Parts: sequence; C-alpha cells; structure tokens
Amino acid sequence: MKNGVWLALFSSLVFSVMNVLVKAVSGTIPPAEIAFFRGLTGTILILVLMRSRQISFSRKGIPMLALRGVLGGLYMLAYFFTLSKIPLTDASILGQMSPVFVIVLSVIFLKEGFPAEP
Repeated sequence: MKNGVWLALFSSLVFSVMNVLVKAVSGTIPPAEIAFFRGLTGTILILVLMRSRQISFSRKGIPMLALRGVLGGLYMLAYFFTLSKIPLTDASILGQMSPVFVIVLSVIFLKEGFPAEP
C-alpha cells in the first residue's frame, strides 16, 4: 500500500512538472506539436517497458483501444491548447473535472444509477 501511495504522489509531481513545462513553451511551440512529442515520448517509454518485461501486444479489444487512443489524443491536444491560452491554475482545475463528467456520462450511456444509501 505504501508503495502505491508513493507512486501516486510521484505521478502527480511528474504531471505537474509536465504542465508547467507545457505552459512555459506554449508561447513558442504550437500546442499540437507539444502534444505530438508528448505522445511520442510516452509511446517510446511504453515500448521500452514492454520489451524489458517481455510483454507482447494483445489482439483483443483493438477497436475500443483505438477509440480510447483517439479520445486520449484529442484530450491531450485540447488540454495543451487550454494551457497555452489561460492561467495554469485555471487549466489544472478544469482538467480535474473528469470525475464529474464520468458520473454524468455513466448515467446517460451506461444507465447506471445512484445507490439509495451511501
């Protein structure tokens, strides 16, 4: 449990540093180019980790995985564009609104309800 907490804290730190760096370079580099190199870096890291642990690609669920990749890429592009246009604190707050949207969309698309009692 302790290891997971430390990894979550480290992950938050890394993403915060990434956001600050994106904001810093967004005046000179277009958001689409920043998103491209962020995606390329992530892809290379994943491929290296998969190879080092001898993990092969799965052939199941490719259409949903492709959809997730497209939506994730659009999110990254929109978020980096947002970082370039508004203050970092406002963009970070808006970026943390995904749980609200998950609740609303799960009710609409998955027909999930709320429990009667907590």
